[in-house]
Amino acid sequence: MKKLFFFLILDAVILMSCGGHNEIANSDPTGFCIPDSLMLNITLDTVKTESVMGDLKLSGKISFNEDNVVKVFPQVSGHVGDVKVSLGDFVQKGQLLATIRSSDMANYFNEYQSARSELDVAKKNMDVAADMRNSGVSSEKDYLTAQSEYRKALAEFNKVKEVLKIYGGGTEMNDSTGSGYKIKAPISGFIVEKNVNTGMELRADDANNLFTISDLKEVWATANVYETDIAKIKQGSNAEITTLTYPDKKFSGKVERISNILNPETNVMAVKIRLSNPDYTLKPGMFTNISILFPETEKRLVIPSRSVLFDDNKNYVVLFKKQCDVGMQPIDVYKSVSDKTYLADSTLHEGDLVISRNGLFIFTALKKL
Repeated sequence: MKKLFFFLILDAVILMSCGGHNEIANSDPTGFCIPDSLMLNITLDTVKTESVMGDLKLSGKISFNEDNVVKVFPQVSGHVGDVKVSLGDFVQKGQLLATIRSSDMANYFNEYQSARSELDVAKKNMDVAADMRNSGVSSEKDYLTAQSEYRKALAEFNKVKEVLKIYGGGTEMNDSTGSGYKIKAPISGFIVEKNVNTGMELRADDANNLFTISDLKEVWATANVYETDIAKIKQGSNAEITTLTYPDKKFSGKVERISNILNPETNVMAVKIRLSNPDYTLKPGMFTNISILFPETEKRLVIPSRSVLFDDNKNYVVLFKKQCDVGMQPIDVYKSVSDKTYLADSTLHEGDLVISRNGLFIFTALKKL
């Protein structure tokens, strides 16, 4: 329907430009007038003078944002009983990831049980001492001594309970021995690393993490830059990324980090580009083509790339002065970078207006005059 609408407009434009009796066309019989209905659907852009932007091409890879991940390490030694998740799974905060049979946890639980029993005894002794004091059988001193013992037992119980909590145990364990240790997700996100399997033996001093969890709402595109191109990249430089999976879709980001160390073997330096990834389209491990923009010293006239029309091996723009004063203007393109086209020697001037949206309809009508 939208295409039909524009073709009807185009026919009207052609009729008006060819000497029809339309009132607007008669206002300038030797020129061309854009109908009011089409005027509402065009966009004008101003020709500007800007520094030419260079375009550094790199190959890279998508990785998770290391500033927004949590690595899960074993806090106790033991035998892995069951792993509940797989690489790439999405998990909620507090979700069970794996269970471990641990003698360490059994010891912590035994200490908890012992402290609780001692607390119960101290509480009963204090209550008995209070009753005897109230009956005149024992002195106030005996009651205060029992009260002090109760407070000591309570402090010890709270300490052991907190230790048990830190190591992932609860006051109600999943078996009578208290050896069950549950590894739970500390945040919601995706399992982007998994280094544990059922049956493994774990040590609390192992330097390897069991899981890495990232929410993947932001990712990095990482690439290596050769020494000759280092000066072209600055922190905050704009970058455009495409992937092998989505070759026609561009992702925009900015250079987040630039390494200060060159790889001594390859003489390359690592850069990382932050990318927003709200719909999880970008996956860690994807290969990417990266284009990083940088300003050159040269300045040229620049127009939006969408305003450039190619016809009969030539480039044109539709130059706009007023509604009844438009024309086709040939241009010589110096180069196009991203959404901007830089001009070589041209008859355009800074401040000229070109039509950058729906210019093709007007261009087609102008060709038929």
